[in-house]
Amino acid sequence: MSVVSRAVSGFAAVARAGSIRVCAGREPAGGTARHRSAGRRTETVVAHKYTLAAIVEVLSMQLMNTLMSGKRTRSYRCAVHQRDREISSENDFHLLLEDPTLFARMVHLVAMEMLPEERDRKYYQERYTCCPPPLFIICVTLLELGVFAWYAWGSGGVAAAAGPVPVDSPLVYRPDRRRELWRFLTYSVVHAGWLHLAFNLLVQLAVGLPLEMVHGAIRCAAVYLAGVLGGSLAASVLDPDVCLAGASGGVYALLAAHLANALLNFHAMRYGAVRLVAALAVASCDVGFAVHARYTKEVPPVSYAAHVAGALAGLTIGLLVLKHAQQRLWERLLWWAALGAYAACTLFAVLYNIFSGPVDELHYMPPDPPPIAGF
Repeated sequence: MSVVSRAVSGFAAVARAGSIRVCAGREPAGGTARHRSAGRRTETVVAHKYTLAAIVEVLSMQLMNTLMSGKRTRSYRCAVHQRDREISSENDFHLLLEDPTLFARMVHLVAMEMLPEERDRKYYQERYTCCPPPLFIICVTLLELGVFAWYAWGSGGVAAAAGPVPVDSPLVYRPDRRRELWRFLTYSVVHAGWLHLAFNLLVQLAVGLPLEMVHGAIRCAAVYLAGVLGGSLAASVLDPDVCLAGASGGVYALLAAHLANALLNFHAMRYGAVRLVAALAVASCDVGFAVHARYTKEVPPVSYAAHVAGALAGLTIGLLVLKHAQQRLWERLLWWAALGAYAACTLFAVLYNIFSGPVDELHYMPPDPPPIAGF
């Protein structure tokens, strides 16, 4: 309540008290009517003087209380904010924001990069607690590092930039052992050299961790495994003369899923054009190297079909599992088209591997080890 309103309230209360006091005054006993009239006038003057003095006193008290209360409140706020180092001036109360923690900065960066809507970004920053943490990408990374260290130790503790990987490994995909179905997935944990491993892990962590933090482990695992499976199935059909090793199918699936999300929400993503051009440049260079290495004998051949198939699987499955709750009509049509394309390609590759003739094992097991498609 302001000073004026408090003064008006006090004035009304004092006036009512003065009026009651005047009305309740006793008429003096005896005396003429003139004396009674003079006494009433005197009492009225005294009552008005009392009322005026009371009003002045009430105004003074109300003003003093208001000033003191405001001063105490201001002093208290100054003390609190000065203790927390949130104030730069006592006169204008210019508040300064606290420095965000490292975790808050990381969550803010992930929200700005992965979520297109401002409302979703704010909600994610307020609600995300890293519980559970992104365990899928972390576990896959540790598994790939462990397998690489195991084979490096088995070869004498020296890991070359491009190999070696034993072709008789039960994890490597081989066309003559395609009846062993686990090889269509386990080849992704074996890498042909530390350079191959470093590139895949770098992209896998840079893209996979934010995707898993936003969309969860199940959806991220679905995209990754779809890329790995799509890469091996495509290589078994389009490039059946090489073995497979490496996680590039899953890595390209994650990268393609992120690019699909950026394309669908291009107007709302920060630096969408720069991100798109950079990703396409890196992917083009890597695929170009794979195509060149596939047809040269200087390095182990690389199955470029698995790169392309992993990227296409990431595009289709990424549109399926990383979709938003509110979709427009053309996005729903694109969703069904992606589902149909992935299902048709997968079914064709499975039927091809079932009904195709056996592959001669001697073609893959000569005296010299056959080439490993490190992709």
